[in-house]
Amino acid sequence: LQAVRAAGKKVVIFFDNAGMTAYHLASVADVVMMDPQGSLMLPGYTLNRTYLKGTLEKLGLGFDEWRFFKYKSAAEALSRDSMSTADREQRQAYVDDIYDLIRSEVSASRGINEATFDRLIDEGVYFMAQDALAESLVDTLCRWNALGDVIRSLTGGNKMRIRPEQLNEGADAYQNWGTPPQIAIVYGLGECAMDSGINARQLAKIFERLTKDRSVKAVVFRVDSPGGDGMASDVVAEALKKCAAEKPVVVSQGQVAGSGGYWISMYGSAIMAGPGTITGSIGVIGGWIYDKGFSDKLGMTSDHVSRGAHADLFGAGVRLPLFGVQIPARNLTEVERSRMEKFIREYYRDFVEKVAAGRNMSVDAVETLAQGRIYSGTDGKANGLVDEIGGLDAAVEKARQMAGIPAGEEYQVIEIQKYKGLFDPGTFSPLPMAPRLADDPVLRFIRIMSEHPGFPYPMLLPGTYPVLEDVR
Repeated sequence: LQAVRAAGKKVVIFFDNAGMTAYHLASVADVVMMDPQGSLMLPGYTLNRTYLKGTLEKLGLGFDEWRFFKYKSAAEALSRDSMSTADREQRQAYVDDIYDLIRSEVSASRGINEATFDRLIDEGVYFMAQDALAESLVDTLCRWNALGDVIRSLTGGNKMRIRPEQLNEGADAYQNWGTPPQIAIVYGLGECAMDSGINARQLAKIFERLTKDRSVKAVVFRVDSPGGDGMASDVVAEALKKCAAEKPVVVSQGQVAGSGGYWISMYGSAIMAGPGTITGSIGVIGGWIYDKGFSDKLGMTSDHVSRGAHADLFGAGVRLPLFGVQIPARNLTEVERSRMEKFIREYYRDFVEKVAAGRNMSVDAVETLAQGRIYSGTDGKANGLVDEIGGLDAAVEKARQMAGIPAGEEYQVIEIQKYKGLFDPGTFSPLPMAPRLADDPVLRFIRIMSEHPGFPYPMLLPGTYPVLEDVR
């Protein structure tokens, strides 16, 4: 919208009810319209986590968190009842970054100072339409059907309304022979997994095809992923790396591109993120869920035969109802745990070294930024994990420049996979209890940990990584 205004066009935004995020967008307009019966809530931002340590204890399930990296806090939801000092530090830093950004941009757009913005947040919170007008948060109060009058007053006459999809209907056809140069947009959405989520096998094949396609001059890789399976992450990262050796690959990070989501980003020719993107979280987690009285509570028993000193760790124990996974009958011994720690640390070291290679940084420099710490897009740029701040359109423009397509020359943008969003829409619609349980992100995480006991995962805990909420 700022680019539209910079091009000399007027921007008018109407809302009836809005919170922090919606108002941040609306504040950019030349004219902000609000319904006289509407409301505006500006409470600030909060990040919240739910902890299941007590729940697991009541169920008789033990959880041993293998946390060897200061900020890698995903498993805290299962091992603690409140935030660790490190997790509180990184989450507060993220909230502060976003608050400062919005305060700066809203203050500039609305012509108020930052102290006034703070006062409105801390003392105002809830604004009826007349209050919002009095505080210069909006320009006029009117109903939606008065939009035409506002536009006429801005432009000095009647103007034809068009839908966004009509904008390209009259575009000139490509004037040269052959196919215009193409920029491909590829989507990596969801948890990093081989055959679900980002569908790593399929995604790698897509990059392989794009590498060979001479009509595609550059690729934009849109990432919205909290991570997951390190193998899936690496399969995609390697395919992207090979593609980037032949043509520019600009990574566009969406809401979250942390841990494995950063892994699949790290070899991009350039990495772009939004100011509020969750990026970084370079680290891995591990843990061990085991039977600590669960089977006794339900009257369940199991028996087994085995050969091998540690075979019972991965094949003995009762199956967890609803999840369909087996729960190990015991925790690890100190010797077994030390071996797992060595495995996790080696996995982490490999991750750090690959980030260093991808970002042309020293291993020591990456290590100071790693340990699982999350960064906002703004902080990520300041620390060298991100190259530029910008959205998907900016990433396409960056790809055009890097591909050497002259400004003003025709080119075609093609989407390889249709964007469906990071979150399963079923989470927000009424469903029977069993599917809703299956969709719960924390329960899904418990299942992942149970299905792959002890395995290191480069991931943020789905559904608990920072997502700013408007309090309504």
